[in-house]
Amino acid sequence: MGQRERFVEACIILRACLGANPATRRLALLYNAPMRVELLTIGSEVIRGATLNTNAAYLARRLGSLGWIGRRQVTVPDEPAALRAALREALERAQVVITTGGLGPTFDDVTAAAIAAATGLPLVPSGSAAAHVRRFYKAHHRRLQRAALRQALVPAGAAALPNALGTAPGLWLQLPHTLLIALPGVPGEMRWVFEHAVLPRLRRLARGPALAASMIRTVGIVELRIEHALRRLRLPANVEVGLYPHLQAVDVQLTATAPTARQAARTLRQADRAVRRALGAFVYGSGEDTLEAVVGRLCVARRATVALAESCTGGLVAKRLTDVAGSSRYMRGGIVAYHNDMKRKLLGVPAHLLSRHGAVSPQVVRAMAEGARRLTGASVGLSITGIAGPSGGSAKKPVGLVYLAVADRRGTRVLRRQFHGDRAGIRAQAAQVALDGLRRSLSALPLPAP
Repeated sequence: MGQRERFVEACIILRACLGANPATRRLALLYNAPMRVELLTIGSEVIRGATLNTNAAYLARRLGSLGWIGRRQVTVPDEPAALRAALREALERAQVVITTGGLGPTFDDVTAAAIAAATGLPLVPSGSAAAHVRRFYKAHHRRLQRAALRQALVPAGAAALPNALGTAPGLWLQLPHTLLIALPGVPGEMRWVFEHAVLPRLRRLARGPALAASMIRTVGIVELRIEHALRRLRLPANVEVGLYPHLQAVDVQLTATAPTARQAARTLRQADRAVRRALGAFVYGSGEDTLEAVVGRLCVARRATVALAESCTGGLVAKRLTDVAGSSRYMRGGIVAYHNDMKRKLLGVPAHLLSRHGAVSPQVVRAMAEGARRLTGASVGLSITGIAGPSGGSAKKPVGLVYLAVADRRGTRVLRRQFHGDRAGIRAQAAQVALDGLRRSLSALPLPAP
């Protein structure tokens, strides 16, 4: 865009702003500039490390899908003075401030009062919030306590956002120069309020170039290989790529910018298809998909059932599979065969294999997978054995050595992996690769090369 075009566009925006009411002028000026977003997590349990701050990670991803990049993340304890100070600082710096936590009925839920103090606004009762609290208690056959109605006190001018999963409403407060959004701290409630009450409002407020974003979830491929594949694609300049690594997984976020929403969506679709083709079998899902949920959908679609035989992971794969609602449709069961006697007696692993090759061997993991399938009658048997550490390794079988096997109607395939990290990290990586083995088996894909 040339200098003249930019000047004309600025005049149009200014004229629109001057012709609107004060609230509309503030919003128009606010949302035509790049967003400065700050996330404020409230909770002493997060400060102590007793609770992982998954809320901030989720919000950062979802805001990124709007093209709004967070400039700062701050965590403060449930202390009114510390929270008031953090709020005042954030409100001075940012255009959008989002808080999570501290909106419940207990003594340490101080967010609403702290917002009122930091902004100089009184707390006033919200009829809609009070009605929701009463309905919630009645629906759950609980006696309403007076303390629960504290959740219906909101800063003057704030809108109470509905929360279908709990009693604490979210808050939407438009200040002269800043938008303040307060969300519950319980992850499920926070996500529901954000998706159903906050995200639609943010999309309506957005101005300027249209944005479209997608998240491609991969497993079993490292960042450098993804980067190499994407360089060969030569995606358009108006498509931004972000790589977000996890244990044995990398999320690829694509954000397309264009003058109109239709153009942005079209550009994104083309880029998304190209990236998926380039990454092939390493792509397992989209958006907020989890590997265990994808495995579950594949089982349902193929009418398949699964049985597990876990040693070094101690039931971690079974835990992840059964975290998915409805997993009883395909999860036959699992055996944590930690001791060799259990491998032999329950799974039918021949004693001579254990004595000759040891529990951590391709021969034993193969027999474990076949034994789990035979014992339960499942379509697919998955087994894991390895050395999670920190002790127990040797020069021939070091800590982090893991064998996995998948047994199905096509036969039994064995995968050898050498993981690095502490005990928890090795177990988590083994579970991730095992679930990917299930996905590949159900999709008739080969196991990945070592």
